[in-house]
Amino acid sequence: MHRIKTAEKLITLGFLLMACTGCTRYQDMADNAGLKTSIIEGTIYRHRIYRHQPSGPERPPERWHVYIEGDGRAVTAAGTPSLDPTPRTPLLLPMMALDPQPALYLGRPCYFHTSDPRCSPLNWTLARYSEATVASMAAALEKALGTDTPVTLIGHSGGGTLAVLLAPRLPQVDQVVTLAGNLQVGKWTAYHHYSPLTLSLDPGRLPPLPADIRQYHLAGARDREIHCHWIREYAETQPGSHFQQVSGADHRTGWPPWWTLINLEPTIKTQRCDKVTR
Repeated sequence: MHRIKTAEKLITLGFLLMACTGCTRYQDMADNAGLKTSIIEGTIYRHRIYRHQPSGPERPPERWHVYIEGDGRAVTAAGTPSLDPTPRTPLLLPMMALDPQPALYLGRPCYFHTSDPRCSPLNWTLARYSEATVASMAAALEKALGTDTPVTLIGHSGGGTLAVLLAPRLPQVDQVVTLAGNLQVGKWTAYHHYSPLTLSLDPGRLPPLPADIRQYHLAGARDREIHCHWIREYAETQPGSHFQQVSGADHRTGWPPWWTLINLEPTIKTQRCDKVTR
């Protein structure tokens, strides 16, 4: 028991030390993109927030686009918890900076260098999609927005998982967009022989979202991490859901801005998944 506690303390210390370097990198990204940053308290955790306001006259937004990044570096190549899960090369942060609409980037607990003493490796491993995580993100987003303006949630990979889990908890949300979303967590862990996420929620095992939440689920045609047919299967269970395979996209690269895709409003019946070798 003493060894376990010592190991946890070392991991936490390492996380705080590494945050110094990573924080500078993300602050540079935010400064270059003209993003405003802050930290907001959720129910339990601190959350890094980035805000994007398009150029032009400032006016109350008619809709907020809220971005949630993927799992980042949850574990090392050796399979042990990483010291800092913050992604080195985020997909959605630069995409948000190009968004023609007002947008907010909602940080996950223990990501993006919030120096939160309540963090442990469980937050980005077995409990990455836990009830506590979702509840804290929902509370932080309510504080950050402060209005009943309609919201579109956009999530990549594990951020797609959290977007789907958050959607029914926030009355402002009427649209969800996932890019390579991990929407059937149990199938994903079993296929890749990953440890089951025993402390996490699994959208694939929950009731469908309310019919008044419009859903767009996008899958990469070359994605070997989150298979296209898992996403399509999930979309088929959701009322009013749209599915599209994005040619040329794998799990992290080849993704055009999402708003150039959903205008096509593809139907599930006309969309199929290409076969991808393991």
